[in-house]
This record gives sequence, C-alpha cells and structure tokens, in this order.
Amino acid sequence: MLNVYITDLSAYNSGYLVGEWVSLPINEDDLHDKVREILTNGASLCGEEEHEEYFITDWEFEDGIKLIDVSEYSNLDELNSKCDELSELDSDDLKKVSYLIENVGYVFEDALQKYDEVYIYENMTLIDVVEQYIDETVDMTNIPEIIANNIDFELISRDWEISGEFERIDNDIYHFVNC
Repeated sequence: MLNVYITDLSAYNSGYLVGEWVSLPINEDDLHDKVREILTNGASLCGEEEHEEYFITDWEFEDGIKLIDVSEYSNLDELNSKCDELSELDSDDLKKVSYLIENVGYVFEDALQKYDEVYIYENMTLIDVVEQYIDETVDMTNIPEIIANNIDFELISRDWEISGEFERIDNDIYHFVNC
C-alpha cells in the first residue's frame, strides 16, 4: 500500500543516513520494533547511547494512487492505521476513495464513508454511459419508435457533463451521486 523510508534524525544531523524502507500496513509492534532498530543502528554508528527521533525521508504508494498525505514528520502510527483501513478495499474502491480526495476535496475519513456513492464507468465515453443508463432504466417498448430512434445521446451527455456530476479522468467516467 505505502512504503516509507524511516530515517534516524540524530544520525542524519551527524552526517549519516541510517534508515530503512518499511511497507505499511504492518503489525503495530513490528513497526515500533523496526523504528527502534533504526534508531539503535544510528546511535551505534554515531557512537552514542540512544537516539529518539526519526523522520520520513521518502515515500511511495505501491499502486500509484495517492490516498494519504505524507510528510517528513507524519505520525507513523496514524499512517499505519490508515493503510490498514485501506487494505480492506479492492482496487476499484481505492480508485473511488482517491477520486473523492483528489478531485472532490474530501478528507480521508469522509472519503472512506462516501466511496460507495461513486460509480466508475471504465473505458467508456459519457455518450456510452448515457446509452447504458437509458437501456437499463427506460422501457423502450412503451415509447413510439420515432422518438426512440431520435434520442440525442450526445446532447444528454453534454447536459450531464455540465451538471458536474460526471467527470472524465483518463479513459474512465466518474459519477459521484452524493446522496
């Protein structure tokens, strides 16, 4: 989910880069052990008894989807907890959470509550989405053929786009219902 490079701050300030990549989520005790190990190695390299402070010098999201704000002094326990929550979601749900954070402006907690109100139409145009919607919701047998054959899908798709409820990202159409 998220890889962070945890660095011993005191060793860094003394001119040594002592750290290690850690993949989150991880068991909380294992995370604390890993930080303790990094700080112990840094103190040993510097010839000191103990180091207490670390910082995150680099981070990367494994799937390329940014879901969490990370900075040098982010709380590792909070990052780990958020990654643990996200690990329960499938890739489509992660895309929905990312959409709400990056495009709608939701904070992490709110995006986790609302992601089920986002629909993703993969590799479709908005016209395709309109056609699919009409096929699924309108009983065309009760509409005169002259009307059914002259539905302007392009005009409807433009109206939907103007409404702001639909957004194209790459080759996908996102629809946030916002109930």
